[in-house]
Amino acid sequence: MTDVLLTEWGAHDLLTLTLNRPERRNALDPELLAALAESLAADGERARVVILRGAGTEAFSAGYDLSRLTGTPADLEADRFIGEAVNALRQCPAPVIARLQGHCHGAGVELALNCDLRITSPTLRMSVPAISLGVVYRYQFVARLVQTCGIARTSDLLLAMHELDAERAYLWGLVTEVADDIEVRVEAAAQRLATSPREAVQGTKASLNLLERRAIAGEDLLQAQQLRAAAAASPERKEAVKRRQQSMSRRTKQ
Repeated sequence: MTDVLLTEWGAHDLLTLTLNRPERRNALDPELLAALAESLAADGERARVVILRGAGTEAFSAGYDLSRLTGTPADLEADRFIGEAVNALRQCPAPVIARLQGHCHGAGVELALNCDLRITSPTLRMSVPAISLGVVYRYQFVARLVQTCGIARTSDLLLAMHELDAERAYLWGLVTEVADDIEVRVEAAAQRLATSPREAVQGTKASLNLLERRAIAGEDLLQAQQLRAAAAASPERKEAVKRRQQSMSRRTKQ
C-alpha cells in the first residue's frame, strides 16, 4: 500500500510533506490527516521550514473524501481529524508553506489557510461548497476565513459557493503569491526562511498565532458546534451527500 503522506528532507532542514492520494485528487481522510498531524508533531521542532503539497499536478487536495461520508451525524467525527491536522500546522514551530496547484476545495482550503504562506500556480481552482452537502463548516475555519479575506468575501465563498481562480484568490488575500514557475518560487521562499535566524522566524509565527486565537470566544465556539450538529442530523443532508457521491462515481467512470 502506498504511503498516504510522503516525507522528504532537504538542505537547511527543509521538510517537504506530500499529500499522496493522486488517484483521489489527494482527498483527505482520517488516515492521511492523522499522518500529517503525527509528522508535524514529530518533526516540527527539527524543521526550519515545512512545505506542504499535493502529489501530482492535478490537485493540492479536493477536500474531504466523499466516499468516507454517510450523510449522518457520525460524519462530525471527521472534525476531530481535521482539527488535529489544523492544530498541528498552527503549533508547528517552523513556518509552513502551502504549495498549491489545481484543485483545492473544502477541507483542503482549511489546511492551506492554516499554513503561514500560500504560493500557487495559475492553475488553482479553489472553492468551499460545504452547504451543498448540508455541512456547516467548523467555526475555527470560518473565523480564519474572516480574518483572511473579511466577512463579505467569506459570505461569498461560503454562501454563493464561488469557485475562485488563482488571480481572484490572490485579490481576496487567500493566497500569498501566484507564480508561473511555482517550484522556483516555493524553493526561494523556503530557503529565505530556512537561512534566517530561527528565533526570529519562530517568534514571528508564534506572535501571529496569539492574535489569531483571540478571534474565537468559547461561547461562540459552543454555539457554532450546536449549529453544526443540527445540520449534520438533517435528512436533507443525507440525500445531498448521496447525490454528490453518485455524481462523483459517474465522473470517475467516464
